[in-house]
Amino acid sequence: MAGALAGLVGDTAAFVELLAQRRPEVFGPAGWPAGIPGPADLDEVLRSGLLRVPYVEMVRAGEVVPADEFCTTRTVAGRREQGFADPGRIGELLAEGATLLLPQLDQWHPSVRALAAEIALTLGRRTEAFCFATGAGRRGLDVHRDDADVLVVQLAGEKEWTVHEAPADGRWHPGPAPSPGPVALAAVLRAGQVLYVPRGSAHAATGHAGLSVHLSFTVREAGTGGMRGAIGQWLAGGGWGAALPQRPATEKELLDTAAELLRLGRARLAALTPEELLRLARGPLPAADGGDGSPTALLGEGPA
Repeated sequence: MAGALAGLVGDTAAFVELLAQRRPEVFGPAGWPAGIPGPADLDEVLRSGLLRVPYVEMVRAGEVVPADEFCTTRTVAGRREQGFADPGRIGELLAEGATLLLPQLDQWHPSVRALAAEIALTLGRRTEAFCFATGAGRRGLDVHRDDADVLVVQLAGEKEWTVHEAPADGRWHPGPAPSPGPVALAAVLRAGQVLYVPRGSAHAATGHAGLSVHLSFTVREAGTGGMRGAIGQWLAGGGWGAALPQRPATEKELLDTAAELLRLGRARLAALTPEELLRLARGPLPAADGGDGSPTALLGEGPA
């Protein structure tokens, strides 16, 4: 699915500049973006009978709704299995003002998975996908910050967005933002439009007309913790120190082994560049398949 990012934001080079500037923007693709599911497609998934927790959640007044309020139990191969989405109960909760969340569409929806993979490979950053459905006048989450750049694609209805300026430095935390700062963008997003919300920018969205449905691609970025973890993984890899005794016995052997491990570790760490560390911390990225993102058939192609 070449050009997936361009299909959402147009000029990808200009979008990369937006990422650097951390400036929100609304895009209006010429047509329905390729690979983006419509509400009818997602409704069919909900009614298929296969969707279950944790790939379906609901939020009400800022709190997660217990699964037994919107899920049902089934007998599968003689076993009682819980957590299957119940479309009837979900519809009732939506009508009462709850928000429906379909997490990680990139893990189970083929075309969304292909889109997320293409965006990840284009930007060199892990990308996930989430879907939200909210009633008119309702807000799924209060003003909050996300630890990711977010591309919002409006699928149905309208949603009113308020996006505040991104923090001036990296000393902020994801989650509720009681002091969000100046407003950088206020807009009503309509079906087919795309909104970019910079990483760390406090924001909130309210359903504006009818049932509002949007798909969010969250583009993850490395933080200090991720880079620290990547250093640990780098040091643990490569098999260095394998020739040393695995269970040194005497105090001298223990100290000699510790000294040699420090020497080898310093040498290995010296070979790690800042660019490579950032690449490692941003991963892992999906494998490039060179095609449309379709997986290889698992059960064969059928009779010739």
